[in-house]
Amino acid sequence: MLTIVSWNIQYGKGVDGRIDLYRIADVVQQDGLPDVLCLQEVSRNDPETANGSDQVSELQKLFPDYENFYGASQDRSGGKDGGRRQFGNLILTRRSPLQVLHHVLPSPADPKARFMSRQTTEMLLSTGSGTLRLMNTHLEFFSEKQQLAQVQRIRELHEEACAQSREAGLDFPNTPFARIERSEKMLICGDFNFVPESASYRLITSAFAEGVPDLLDAWNVVNPENDRSPTCGIFDHKQWKYGPHCRDYFFLSQNLSPQIHQVSVNTETAASDHQPIRITLEE
Repeated sequence: MLTIVSWNIQYGKGVDGRIDLYRIADVVQQDGLPDVLCLQEVSRNDPETANGSDQVSELQKLFPDYENFYGASQDRSGGKDGGRRQFGNLILTRRSPLQVLHHVLPSPADPKARFMSRQTTEMLLSTGSGTLRLMNTHLEFFSEKQQLAQVQRIRELHEEACAQSREAGLDFPNTPFARIERSEKMLICGDFNFVPESASYRLITSAFAEGVPDLLDAWNVVNPENDRSPTCGIFDHKQWKYGPHCRDYFFLSQNLSPQIHQVSVNTETAASDHQPIRITLEE
């Protein structure tokens, strides 16, 4: 089994206003340590979000048996003690990846919206049944125009990887040109900042051209008749005034869907404004 947890930890800020990465780690450990932990909103050296702490280093200490791969969506000078101020997504993994790619997501001009830069980290993992592309992301909230462009880019990356898998380039082993084949099997997780009724949700789950596996909502594959568990707004009613709803997902390629064993949401913790979500795949 391969277990993946995704969680927007809001830089460790709980609904009580306290920033506490130890509490985050306790929740993950109590639920059962996953093979891969995908976190969003992780801060480094930024006094404005996490008192200037290097949360990547702190999380590495809390999960010493994991490798960390950080994708900074913001990278600026002027951090604490001369460090760079960064904000982005972190993957902690107990399985050494074959390859890691960091993709900047588009932010087309939208003068009426506030926004921040966004990115997704793509990790190629070896599994018992082959390889899997795992992507960790956090999409724009305030601009639907940018969010739709980011979803479209994710779709393009999926199409690109499938094409490279079918028509691989030349291989030059033991050089920077060594071929590492990107799998057609893909799972993308994170805080997508859209609801199931949105245009962005419809776009990410819309059909691809023939030969490219469609992306499915893993929750619906496992729970087609059940109401969706909310992933935010359960405890934090200040930021989420309209109450519990879903913005965090696992989307996976159709050729991977038969391997889903379980999808769940921890609806008990208030350690962040979002809830951790978990998927288990048969290998």
